[in-house]
Amino acid sequence: MSIYAVEQYIRETEKLIRHGGSSNEGTLEQAFASLLNEYCKQKGFVLAPKISLRTPSGKTIIPDGTIKDSLRLDWGYWESKDEKENLEDEIQARKTAKRYNLVNGCNMPEVERVSH
Repeated sequence: MSIYAVEQYIRETEKLIRHGGSSNEGTLEQAFASLLNEYCKQKGFVLAPKISLRTPSGKTIIPDGTIKDSLRLDWGYWESKDEKENLEDEIQARKTAKRYNLVNGCNMPEVERVSH
């Protein structure tokens, strides 16, 4: 990923915090989505927002973003968190409540597509 994209993300988040007065996940979500999408483009992937997925236990989850390839295969999932949340606690809560599985050390659930 280019240093320019990261610097642009930093400038955008600082501006959002300064003008909006908040650093919660909803405020900064779009800025991070833009950064993540830049990374995805370089790899030939697309960041698809808010796609419903079903876990093996039958629960429906909607991550903030799903990284997909041209065959519509899922390569990763993104769930926005802000600095006030304890990431380890969030991971454990999601694993317990929705039966997420850890894959290669990342919080990525086993899922199947939910048909609309």
